[in-house]
Amino acid sequence: MNTIASINHINFNYYFLIGGLFLSYLVYRIFCSLSGDNLFIQTKYRVRGHTWRSIECNKSIPYNIYCTVCGKLMLPLVGLFCECCAVSACKKCHRELDKKFRCKQITWPCEKPFCHLWVNVGSISRSTADHHEEGENIKKYFCSWCQRTKLTQENVLCDTEECDFFKYRDIIIPPTCVRIEKGKVISIKPQSDNDWEPLIIFANRKSGSNRSDEVLSIFRGLLNPLQIIDISSMGPEQVIRWLPDRCKILVAGGDGTVAWVLNTLHSAPHIKASVGILPMGTGNDLARALGWGAGCSNLNAHSIISSLKQAKLQILDRWKITIRPKRGRLGRLRPERVLFAYNYASVGVDAQVALDFHRARSQFLYRYASRYLNYLAYALLGVGRALDDGGCGGLERRLRVRVGPHAARALALPPLQALVVLNIPSWGAGVDLWSLGSEDDVGEQYVDDGKLEVVGVSSSFHIARLQCGLAEPYRFTQTSHVQIELEGSCAMQVDGEPWMQGSATIYVEPAGQSTMLRPHTNNT
Repeated sequence: MNTIASINHINFNYYFLIGGLFLSYLVYRIFCSLSGDNLFIQTKYRVRGHTWRSIECNKSIPYNIYCTVCGKLMLPLVGLFCECCAVSACKKCHRELDKKFRCKQITWPCEKPFCHLWVNVGSISRSTADHHEEGENIKKYFCSWCQRTKLTQENVLCDTEECDFFKYRDIIIPPTCVRIEKGKVISIKPQSDNDWEPLIIFANRKSGSNRSDEVLSIFRGLLNPLQIIDISSMGPEQVIRWLPDRCKILVAGGDGTVAWVLNTLHSAPHIKASVGILPMGTGNDLARALGWGAGCSNLNAHSIISSLKQAKLQILDRWKITIRPKRGRLGRLRPERVLFAYNYASVGVDAQVALDFHRARSQFLYRYASRYLNYLAYALLGVGRALDDGGCGGLERRLRVRVGPHAARALALPPLQALVVLNIPSWGAGVDLWSLGSEDDVGEQYVDDGKLEVVGVSSSFHIARLQCGLAEPYRFTQTSHVQIELEGSCAMQVDGEPWMQGSATIYVEPAGQSTMLRPHTNNT
């Protein structure tokens, strides 16, 4: 009894310490947020057509630091600019400007000429412009569609010249091609240009890095706002109805967001889309495996577009996971569940840690967190599962695993706390699990070979050593079919989305392929 009491006392002190550190950091983040530390997220106004942002925010288009209405110099705390068209105003005048100046329109009558949308983005002295004596300032105008600039002495630029979208015409959806009925997009008329391949941006505000709102903003100024999708308010299922038959897609989010978009694309096989990733999640394993990196620290819209244009096609295997629950003690049989995986699926302690993190993230205060806090929380929760395995101990006694067509071969399992089936060479935020530390000849791992790698993990401490490159997993086999018999309840995850799974038979089999984009490097 004394031993049990001591263990409980240690656990209490451990969770008290971790909880205190966690709450202290959250209080700090809340204070910074309320004091205006992150003006980009906090300062946001939506009135009629314009979408206003603080002028201190990261931007991809120029703007005037003087109010367009009253002409006063704007400080970051009172200055606003429209992230779509670049018009600027102070907080006192922005409502007046909404009535006077139209923003970028997502649709336009095809029978009418589509002209430049010129915005005053500042002025320069005559001496700077033409090296003559100083005199009247020359105004600088910027077209919100084609990115051209023009210098003139006129207060208002009346130009009837049609806009050709210039710099990004091969990825912009022209408003004249957009058909809308009752406020909803019905279809997009394809362009006759063979090089036209519109870029669609999906961003998830709920991803781990908490920067997807910034992604939505920096691209609205370069493309048709229609092409920028906030996935938290409009799911890809709604967009797929009007998506052009040929396009490129950029997903700004974590592995779960990427999987969501890919699954939606598979429901519309007539759409030939290639998908790039802007890593905004916590683990970003698929982005790592495809060469997009572990995260995106410096958001530059022009650089991102350039990378997408130069990217190479990469085929990615897709896997169907069918979960058939077993009949419970009361004779109740739950319905079959079907999921699709692109990264990996696992049963055991790593899924339990992911589930703990998922529950923590859903708490109210967690919206003030960052990706670095996510990593810290993951690490602390992993240490906690070293003291409490969450019912994953002796998992090998509750699993029966068979592989190959018709489940012909059974696997002999050593003592385990997790079983993982891998499709990509990245797991647990960047661990190349299949090839890690191997001095023996193991089969090459590819993302398009129609094979999964089956591995095992013995404990949370084993996971920690794998993260540091100080251990190897149990490598079982490479196969295209896996059947898992699970007895009892245990945590399970597919591409980082965890849940508690009861007794069930789990089938993993091929389910087609997806077309991804891999950034171009000198080595490819």
